[in-house]
Amino acid sequence: MNVKKSISTLLLFFFSIILVAQEYKYEENNGIRTFHEGSMFIKEGVSFLTVKGESYEMGLQYGVLMNDQILDLDAKVDSIVDSFVGKFFLKKWIANRVLKSKIRKIEKRMPKEFIEELEGIADGCDLNLREVKTIAYFPQIFFDISCTSFVLRNENELVHGRNLDWHDIEIFTHYPLIVNYHRKGKIPTSILTFVSYPGAYTGMNHNGLSMSINMNGCPIPEGKENSDYNTDMPMPYKLRQVMENADKLSEVDKLFKNYSTHAWFITVGSEKDHSAAMYELTRGEVIKNDINDNMIAVTNLSLSDKGRFEYSPINMHKDWNIAREDKLKELNQKLDSKDLVEKAYKMVSSTEYYHLQHDPYNKAINNDMTVKSCIMDNSNNKIYFSYAERLAGLGRFLEYDISTQKVSIFKEEKNSQTQIDLNNKLAYYKWKKETFTNKKKRDNEYYTTLIEYFKNSSLEPVYKNRQIAMCYTNIGKKDKAIEYVNKFIEDRPKYNSAFDSKITILNYFKDYKAAISTIDEMLKHAILSPADQYYAKIDLLKAHDKLQTQSPDQKNIDKIKQLAKEIKEEANKYFLAKWIKKDLSKIDEIVAKYN
Repeated sequence: MNVKKSISTLLLFFFSIILVAQEYKYEENNGIRTFHEGSMFIKEGVSFLTVKGESYEMGLQYGVLMNDQILDLDAKVDSIVDSFVGKFFLKKWIANRVLKSKIRKIEKRMPKEFIEELEGIADGCDLNLREVKTIAYFPQIFFDISCTSFVLRNENELVHGRNLDWHDIEIFTHYPLIVNYHRKGKIPTSILTFVSYPGAYTGMNHNGLSMSINMNGCPIPEGKENSDYNTDMPMPYKLRQVMENADKLSEVDKLFKNYSTHAWFITVGSEKDHSAAMYELTRGEVIKNDINDNMIAVTNLSLSDKGRFEYSPINMHKDWNIAREDKLKELNQKLDSKDLVEKAYKMVSSTEYYHLQHDPYNKAINNDMTVKSCIMDNSNNKIYFSYAERLAGLGRFLEYDISTQKVSIFKEEKNSQTQIDLNNKLAYYKWKKETFTNKKKRDNEYYTTLIEYFKNSSLEPVYKNRQIAMCYTNIGKKDKAIEYVNKFIEDRPKYNSAFDSKITILNYFKDYKAAISTIDEMLKHAILSPADQYYAKIDLLKAHDKLQTQSPDQKNIDKIKQLAKEIKEEANKYFLAKWIKKDLSKIDEIVAKYN
């Protein structure tokens, strides 16, 4: 009798589970899915999701309405994890242990409302809670971002432009998602994100307060750990909390007060204030930078003197930051401000590097790592955006009216030489992977094969000539290497990377006299950031030291001592990170030889 009773109880239990699972089904009419108060439709390949209610209920609607895409992305994320850690059982076991540990640490800092939201997603879709959390925390665990953000204003309007540069997440760009969160009792907020990721890197609430995240690469002081500063909720979830509770900058100030984290820049535009600010959240501190005149803009380098000099080492002042800063200022001055959306579009789509139409090494506002490009129109409650694996600013932009839910095409994909050059580069990567599948030893045959490919390819000349020059270097053909690197310099006479390539080659062949001459030429003619000058002088000092070994001359010693003094003076203007101290220590060792 007890056995029959137990079986009946088990059957009733499983039957109840089936009934609950069957309960969570969406309805679909005219291409719009609905479940409870939530809805979702797909337009132009992008999903637009609206969820309403308390935290758990919003998550439940999310899970039910997005279940098919959540499952599809989950399978893709598994393959990404495999690519990071390999498929070998022990490595995967270790990786999973590490992943669980990292998730637990993040979980401790997550507010209850977001945990409940994730629980709702898990109950609404066919993944378990651990799987949902893994995807929700995955970007914070594995990836770093490098971005551009700015806010423009004129007398009547305010717009917020933003490019998200994020390498190695190409697969996520195939799952673009706009989510309208209507949390009960809070300000409705729209987030530009990816399927399964409920955090906010870019978004705007329906009262016209917009926010975007940039990473700040400044290091923590020696003797400290990230965990000493990251004591509050993860930044992407803090952004959602701020947007759900503020529409003025003064309210943002209060919500960031006593919030502790490290190495983030938060750009905020407020329609109610008709103003903007950029918040530097570093070492547990908050430094606010207000908009000056008609623009505030940030890359991955602080705007404040304290952040820029006291907290940032000189290496952060390299051209991947400085060039974007300079271009943003130039475009702001050059472009007409009557139509701010159009102006912002021209800025986020720019592939220019100073005087060049594009840069092949990711130093432009819109570059090979730009996976999302958008403009948030604070004044008219609209969002203009594009997602792509690379160069998203050149992609097709959609216009989304938050109030009416209307979606239309704002700009068609741009035909650009930059895109053609990138496609040729990607074709080269694919050919190389297929041709050298067995990790062929890098011998003369290997480099000769590459040279033949480059010579017959449609790759852009500057990229092609650099690659050929380096291949000839590796097979010991100095004259040919110099011939092709000189072509690189002739084509880009102000481009510091061209000179860097030649210096590398000359040092390889121990031609230090020629290396010194090339560095001098670079210092005179190339566009150089403070970091570029710093490293050029270090190279120059080392070249004089090597030349002194070959051909002793007091002039080399005098130059070494002069350069050592200049290098230290430059480095000491900024935060002395441990790697900068290591540079200076090696310089001291060189100078000590001649005292």
